Amino acid sequence: MSLFNIFKVKKEERLLAFCMLFVFIVFNALVIASHYHVYTMGAQGGFWSIFTKNFRMSGYDNWSWITISGMRIHFETARHPLYLTFLYPLYLLNSWLIQNVGYNFAVYFMAIIIIFSAFYAVVFMYRIFREVIELSQADSTLLTLLLFSFGHVLVPSMVPDHFIISLMLLSMTMYITGMKIKKQRQLTAWQSFILTFFTAGMATSNGTKTLLAGLFTNGKRTFKWKFITIGVILPFLLLLGIQQSQYHLLEVPQQKVVHNIEQVNKKRDAKKVNEYKRQRDAWLRSHTGKAAYNSTIGRLMDVSTSRSETLIENFFGESIQLHQQYLLKDVLWDRPIFVKYNWVLNYAIEAIIVLLFIIGIFFGYHKRFFQMLLAWFACDITLHLILGFAINEVYIMTAGWAFIIPIAYGYMLKGLSHKPQQLLRALLLVLTAYLWIYNAGHIARYLLS
Repeated sequence: MSLFNIFKVKKEERLLAFCMLFVFIVFNALVIASHYHVYTMGAQGGFWSIFTKNFRMSGYDNWSWITISGMRIHFETARHPLYLTFLYPLYLLNSWLIQNVGYNFAVYFMAIIIIFSAFYAVVFMYRIFREVIELSQADSTLLTLLLFSFGHVLVPSMVPDHFIISLMLLSMTMYITGMKIKKQRQLTAWQSFILTFFTAGMATSNGTKTLLAGLFTNGKRTFKWKFITIGVILPFLLLLGIQQSQYHLLEVPQQKVVHNIEQVNKKRDAKKVNEYKRQRDAWLRSHTGKAAYNSTIGRLMDVSTSRSETLIENFFGESIQLHQQYLLKDVLWDRPIFVKYNWVLNYAIEAIIVLLFIIGIFFGYHKRFFQMLLAWFACDITLHLILGFAINEVYIMTAGWAFIIPIAYGYMLKGLSHKPQQLLRALLLVLTAYLWIYNAGHIARYLLS
């Protein structure tokens, strides 16, 4: 499969893909319309205040809007080395438009990227079910719809963050390597280079998953000198070079400007600034667990937040079904770490989803492709639940792992006899319909309120 043909939408994919495209367009339009006049102000400064005061959705960042609007970099480029690279040209174009039209197009530029990514994430996930697992067209459609009915797979398809872009890149990686495994073909060094460069460029943790995909696809041949040099080392060296160039050319000068602004503001209204800092520090301390060590890496690890509550309320809870209370609130601003559901039904649905997932693992674990996904899942479990990285808002990472759940269901559908298969299909249809009505309804209510 060529790099360009992979983006060609096949005839049988079109109905699902374009129906979902319509959904993504509607929700992105609702996000923009929720604060339309504020988001599109062609201000010459103050974009941080404009966006952060008005955009709040579960802790997802709006740094891309701010970067495209005024080239202020608030995300960590060491963790997202390629993100700034494709935002920068949009900033140049948007800056010209603001000067000549007086209108900020940042929200529209980012919406195009998000919608494009969500659209192809749907296409690639459908192909995984249809071509890699070899399910029927109906079952492939059902499981794709199920994945995007999950609360924090649907939300990233409308917020200006990198998570849906990562899902598109990871699903493309899964599809390519899944077909290679199925046909017993090798992932070439240059194919590994392209996949690693873009997945790790969007989020460095994704690079680990791409390297694991190469290992499961190529086996011992992964350790050939050519593959390691071109497919592993070269993309990371290029990403390091890009990140360091951006850091010295853009971030260091910005840090000096921001520091000067902070000093001026501090002198002008020291009492107000200190009180705000005191309140923010107190809130963050109460919503962040105990760090593992007093070091740069150690402070990212949370050793005190309850893992059992995290699993129930956030990892398998909020990730799939949004909570009714504190709907789409941000744990760093106005949401407790743990929120209880109002209905017992939510916990029953969660129990069914997890139980089916565990059963599905037993149906799929002997397949090499699914073993690769289990290795990916183990990385996420280790990073978020064992080490505690971002555990207080672990649900915003859902798009990076939740695809394993419907894929496990796919292997179960394929392995069951006719009657149990029909019962499972009916249950999945009910779950999918319920989750779409429940999550999409809550999101629409939040955006329209």
